Amino acid sequence: MKRSHIFPIAMIVLCGVAAVSAQDGHFGLPFLVAIGDKRGFMDANCHMVSSAQYSEALAFSEGLAAVKIGEKWGYIDVQGSVVIPPKFAGAWFFSDGLASVKLSERSPLWGFIDKKGNIVIQPQFGMPLRFSEGHVEGYGEKNKVLNIPLGYMDKNGRYVVRLNEPGLEVEFLVGFSEGLARVSMRPKHADGSVGSSMYGYIDTNGHWVVPRSFEGADDFHQGLAAVTGKDGTWGYIDTEGRFAILPRFEAASEFSEGLAVVRMAGRWSWINKNGEVVVSPALEAEEVGAFQSGMAMFVHNRKIGYVNIKGETVIPQTLDSGSEFIDGVAEVEDHQGYKVISTSGNVTCTLSRQ
Repeated sequence: MKRSHIFPIAMIVLCGVAAVSAQDGHFGLPFLVAIGDKRGFMDANCHMVSSAQYSEALAFSEGLAAVKIGEKWGYIDVQGSVVIPPKFAGAWFFSDGLASVKLSERSPLWGFIDKKGNIVIQPQFGMPLRFSEGHVEGYGEKNKVLNIPLGYMDKNGRYVVRLNEPGLEVEFLVGFSEGLARVSMRPKHADGSVGSSMYGYIDTNGHWVVPRSFEGADDFHQGLAAVTGKDGTWGYIDTEGRFAILPRFEAASEFSEGLAVVRMAGRWSWINKNGEVVVSPALEAEEVGAFQSGMAMFVHNRKIGYVNIKGETVIPQTLDSGSEFIDGVAEVEDHQGYKVISTSGNVTCTLSRQ
């Protein structure tokens, strides 16, 4: 599923190189670690709360983590106890109290369970999805084709928003954030050809609050959303679609802790809600994250470092992987193993991979 042309990182997932953006939700303790070819979980004191016994596992979200036990997926709690038995062919993160699961290897369809493991929405989606603010974007099946954007579904499994507009087709749906969801639609002509897609924002009733007028867009965070037009420069709009910060950035990300990371002249800085540069390390990096606990991650040449809210590099980019800061600590990895660090950059404990 396509997202916006924005470059935030909320977490570099340990045991892999995938970046998960903040718009996909924050993760929680304990931390996911890999020892050999197995996965387990480590608390903030580097104690293993669940030994490295799983062939596959996902990070904790809302107090539960999906783990693969044998050939099936289930969920454990933060003490490492199995609370939802392994009975699923696939499993995803919890969000808004529900998690996407796949019931059978013979079917590509995903549904939703609650935290007791009960099926609350029958499998009907072509991919794992996440609820946000009581809704989920419905990438379902139409004319025997999967992953067609159909609208937004509530927790009762009912489509409460359908976007059927003559001469237009939905290209992308993104989850709700601060009461608004960004939607991309494009003209569909009588000869079957399609025009350029444009983003706008709808409310939970399916009404267009911000008309379709942007070639790229991000979610609303702290009252503002990054958008871009035909010239490729990014700015920020408020919830009524008015520019609060005029477009002038090469790239822009969501606001977090009152600041947003932007790129100008190939380097990254942070601005406040007035559009003023207030943290200016002028980082040379491929990706930069939002501030969490006053610390932000950056990635350069596939190595990770952290800067503080003063723009000081607290930890140079020497790490193989790392997490966003959670409750004032983060998990990082280098050639020696795993470490937990504080916001001052001090290592509070270590865990060898041996």
